[in-house]
Amino acid sequence: MGVGLMASFDWQVIKVSVEIIDINDNAPVFSSEHVVFDIVEATQFGSVYVVQAATDVDSPAYGVQKYELDSESGKFGLQINTKLDGSQEVG
Repeated sequence: MGVGLMASFDWQVIKVSVEIIDINDNAPVFSSEHVVFDIVEATQFGSVYVVQAATDVDSPAYGVQKYELDSESGKFGLQINTKLDGSQEVG
């Protein structure tokens, strides 16, 4: 005498919504490729020159991550300020 197995499968449809908030799909843009300053020899230590920050339409998490000064002399530096929204500005 055989034993019969009865299998029961219950199928259910589950609706899932996914919201993509942002991806890093936009490159930062500067107003010009190079910035040149004429700095006279008598300039006071600690003088500030404003550099326009890059703009990036991505959210701060995927926007500009850092700024670097390409100088081997070590005589110049950057002051980076982080704004309340998490974005940065060169000041």
